[in-house]
Amino acid sequence: MELEVKLREKTGKEASKKLRKSGWIPAVLYGAGEETLSVVVSTKEIYDLLKETHGETKVLKLKLGKKHKESLVKHIDRDPVTGEIIHIDFQVVHKGEEVQVEVPVEISGTAKGTKLGGVLEVIHWHLPLKGEISKIPPHVVIDVSNLDINDSLHVKDLKLEGVKILLHEDEALVTIVPPKKIEEVKPVEAEVGEAPEEVEGEEEEEK
Repeated sequence: MELEVKLREKTGKEASKKLRKSGWIPAVLYGAGEETLSVVVSTKEIYDLLKETHGETKVLKLKLGKKHKESLVKHIDRDPVTGEIIHIDFQVVHKGEEVQVEVPVEISGTAKGTKLGGVLEVIHWHLPLKGEISKIPPHVVIDVSNLDINDSLHVKDLKLEGVKILLHEDEALVTIVPPKKIEEVKPVEAEVGEAPEEVEGEEEEEK
């Protein structure tokens, strides 16, 4: 997947605001043994790319002038209010080099516990992975079919060949939470044959 970037002439908040208004997103391109470069990328192209990849980790061929650099989207900064992309970090990837990235989690199957009223709780929707980019999957599929109520699936239960998950092996990834019990509040009813209490003074007023 090819994406064109251009060198950025000016940096700073004001320059970045003007770029975003003009349809460009400020970015930085870096990597081991590489010169760190301030660049810009087309807003439309980066949104189209993210839409096409569904947020999955993909190796991109960044075109900078006549040069092409294999890279990946390392980090995206978004506006906390609008959610719009305001800055991107691209990391150059060399053959055989290990990288650290976060990949999305995809849930597969229907847990046994949910059929009994349990609730599936996903604790990690993204997993931090380390390894050669060629061995890092675009996403991690977690099959929850065999999970019953109170069951959990942990990091140590996943088998990813040639890739290390950067979480403790006992860290829970998904769990089936028991259904909440709703206590019924029964109205207080008078026993059969029991006369209602009389209010003192009520009888005299009637006379």
